[in-house]
Amino acid sequence: MEDESKIIENMTAILREKARELYPEKIFDYGTNPENYGSIDSPDGYAEKSDECGKDIKMFLRVMHGKVEDSRFIAEGCIFTIAACNAAAEMSKGKTIRECLKINRSSISEHLGGLPYDHDHCALLAALLFQKALRSYMEKNKKE
Repeated sequence: MEDESKIIENMTAILREKARELYPEKIFDYGTNPENYGSIDSPDGYAEKSDECGKDIKMFLRVMHGKVEDSRFIAEGCIFTIAACNAAAEMSKGKTIRECLKINRSSISEHLGGLPYDHDHCALLAALLFQKALRSYMEKNKKE
C-alpha cells in the first residue's frame, strides 16, 4: 500500500512538472490553487451556469459602495475552467461596476497569459458567468 502511494505521489509530481512546461504559470497556479474558490453567504450578485461538460459553475459577488469587495466561485471542471473563473473573480476585486463590464473572454485569457485554443471556451464561460452575476447585482440595485 505504501509503495502504491509513493508511486501515485511521484506520478502526480511528474504531471505537475509537465503542466508547468506546457502552460503559463498563472494557469497552473490559478487552476490548482484558486484563492477565490468558495461561496459568499447572501451575495449581492449571483449566477450559475452549466458548462459544456454539464457541470454547474456558480459565481458570487459582494459589492460595497459601487465596487466589488469580494468575488468567489464554485466550479467542478478542468484546470482551465477553474483558472478562468478564478481570474474573473480576481480581476473584479476592488473594481467599480463600470470597470467590471470590461471583464470578458479576451481580458481573462490575457490575464492568464493565454489559453490553449481548445480551451479558449473556458474563458468565455467564466466571462459569461461573471457578467451574469454582475447583471444580477445591477437588477437588484436599479435606481428608480
